[in-house]
Amino acid sequence: MSQVQASDRWPDWLPWLAVLAMPPAAFTTLWSQGADWQISMFGATVATTLLLWFLSLLPDFVPALMAMLAFLVFGLAPESVVLSGFSSNAFLLTLSVLGLGAVVVESGLARRYSLMLLHHLPAHTLSHQIAVFMTGAIFTPMVPTIAGRATIVAPVVEQIANGWDEATRTRASTMLYTTGLDSVHYLAPIFLTAAPANLMIFALLPPQDQQAYDFIFWAYAASVTGLVLVLSYGLCAAWFFRRSFAKVPDTRERIGAELAALGPTTSTEWIALVGISLLGLGILTIGWHRIDIQYLALGVLCLLLLLGSLSRNTFIARIDWAFLALLGSLIGIIATMNHLGIDDFIVAHLAWLGLDMQQHFGRFVLLLAAVFLLARLVIPLNQAIIVFAAALLPIASQAGISPWAVGFVLLVLAETAFFAHQSPYIFLYDRLTSGVSRDVVRMRLFHLLLIPFKLAALLIAIPFWKHIGVL
Repeated sequence: MSQVQASDRWPDWLPWLAVLAMPPAAFTTLWSQGADWQISMFGATVATTLLLWFLSLLPDFVPALMAMLAFLVFGLAPESVVLSGFSSNAFLLTLSVLGLGAVVVESGLARRYSLMLLHHLPAHTLSHQIAVFMTGAIFTPMVPTIAGRATIVAPVVEQIANGWDEATRTRASTMLYTTGLDSVHYLAPIFLTAAPANLMIFALLPPQDQQAYDFIFWAYAASVTGLVLVLSYGLCAAWFFRRSFAKVPDTRERIGAELAALGPTTSTEWIALVGISLLGLGILTIGWHRIDIQYLALGVLCLLLLLGSLSRNTFIARIDWAFLALLGSLIGIIATMNHLGIDDFIVAHLAWLGLDMQQHFGRFVLLLAAVFLLARLVIPLNQAIIVFAAALLPIASQAGISPWAVGFVLLVLAETAFFAHQSPYIFLYDRLTSGVSRDVVRMRLFHLLLIPFKLAALLIAIPFWKHIGVL
């Protein structure tokens, strides 16, 4: 007898019935508890948005836009508050870095780099593993989406695997596939511009913290955790995949032919390289010129567009406009919550949690990890971060702890995924590396092994955070 699919267990209309029932149920519950009309309407709207996210009935930006529309229609806050996300510094920075990432990928610079790397590699699976991980790591601060980095790393993984003989592929393909996947997301929390989720956390920080946690200070505050993550990953991979290491046939001649076919570096590649260099130089000298990073990034993007690095159609196709809509709407939802004083209500009723953060931050990290990792089994990446960050960051701020620390803990924990539905970029990476065989169970065991090391990386950073004033 064939197994019954999950979607066949209930009619298609049943989830929508739950969505329709949520607003009146949530409104009535809040109203009966003494909440005023505005807070009851806000709670009903947000509860419905969360349910739509949980059920994945619509793309994630659609419920957020609908919530914003409801706030405007019912007059819960002025337009300047509800729509503030689309004029915020975080929105401007996100648009700029997404554009710069599109230039890097579209120019072909990433592919030329990958081929040059493969051309100089020793013929050994260990060197191939290191090269794949380093490729993802190098592009982490430059390409602002994990999916974008997956499109860079996946062809490298396929090229390496195709150059192996059958015995080596059987022995080491799982290692190569896993390393490629981890390289695009494992170090994402370390750099402000490395992932949309980072920019969501940045957008939820108070204005004074947004000024403090620019690219350099974000990376500095995350440096201890990042160092422990890299060292522990190397040790775990070396032990777990120790039987995958072996010499392989030399394919440098074939890679050299592909490089020769590319021809000399094109003007578009040079423009992309100059743009990255200008932004990097601007960030490194920000203490001298005092220009905010979002204006630097936008200036570099405008220069690249002026030089014709992206066509109109490519600019439209390569920018993640859906995420920008989600980000702008999210900032507006939080701004409306603050306008109604709901953040103060949350802080007042969860003051004990703020006290625990303040006095026992390490214990709070372990408790948060247990709850958040369980929630991530059923809630997708962005939605989980939004829900937990919106609840916890105001409490941290009230407790005298930088909300960045709580947001950073969430980001490190969020990049732990065992199933494709937990993180959408896994679907993309799977499709791009369809020719590379992998043992899924073995890969999940390796990711399970990494969890205690992630927690250790966060706990070890606590004294450093206290020293630099984060805690």
